[in-house]
Amino acid sequence: MKRFSRRSVLCASAALLWADRSAAQPDAGQRGDTIPAEVIGDPRVETFDLGPAGAPWRIFVGRPRGRAPDGGYSVIFALDGNASFPLLWHAREALAPEAPVVIVGIGYPTPYRFDADRRYLDLTPLTPPGNFGGRRSDRATGGRKVFLDFIEGELSAEIARRLPIDPARRSLFGHSLGGLFTLHALYERPHLFSGYIAADPSIWWNKGSILAEEARFRESLTATPVPPIRLLMENSGGERRVASDPRSDAAFSGRLAAERLAGTGKIEVFYRVFPDETHPSMLGPAIADGLLFHLGHDFGAGTAERMPVAVGGPSGK
Repeated sequence: MKRFSRRSVLCASAALLWADRSAAQPDAGQRGDTIPAEVIGDPRVETFDLGPAGAPWRIFVGRPRGRAPDGGYSVIFALDGNASFPLLWHAREALAPEAPVVIVGIGYPTPYRFDADRRYLDLTPLTPPGNFGGRRSDRATGGRKVFLDFIEGELSAEIARRLPIDPARRSLFGHSLGGLFTLHALYERPHLFSGYIAADPSIWWNKGSILAEEARFRESLTATPVPPIRLLMENSGGERRVASDPRSDAAFSGRLAAERLAGTGKIEVFYRVFPDETHPSMLGPAIADGLLFHLGHDFGAGTAERMPVAVGGPSGK
């Protein structure tokens, strides 16, 4: 296992954090769906639309420098690709420029970093207006099955058609609602990826309905064998805890979920919290961690915690 020095990881993460903040916060009042996405001008990057003619997804593919190993390239699929793909590209170029890993951003045909309407539809279960957590509640929800079907079927086939891919070395990265979707993909189709990276997942969404999915998944593990699975769960430290409900705190809920999943003994789980980062600002550092996690590299001394496989007390219930 290759080990990166803490200095190299911190320097790369700092560069990604600066890039993410400079793109995400040019104006304190500007929304992500009005901020232009970075365009990577490299001949190894392909961009194309795929899916239904009226509502395709925009796919960003970053090829590696070298030839594929005998088993094929590994691949990371990143949700919210307009925003995440440039950061993942920079992370690979900074931390592992020769790594035989393909990066795939799954985004939308917009020049901006986010398409709020499409991501709400794609990344969530069907959600009543009262379960949006105080957010704008007139957006369509409940399209996650169609989206996951697309990733498993049409998108995976298209990437395999373009490049030799190792089907046993595929990871999924998502942040916020994307992190929620990543957990949903793990619980519903654990065979689809070997690695799952959930950054500040919106576990609270729809009054925490993802927790019921998690419980069913953990119960299924007692009877159904699963392939080797690794999970990296990460949280920001800048989210405020609701005093009347400590479990509403993003980091607290994320740690509890990580502990419960590790307690099954069937999944290798890692957890990390970024105490000085907010929900938006952790995207860059989380992507850098996700890349190293996918490649099987150490993050550097003391940066991530491997969750124990035996847990007890309230968090293990």
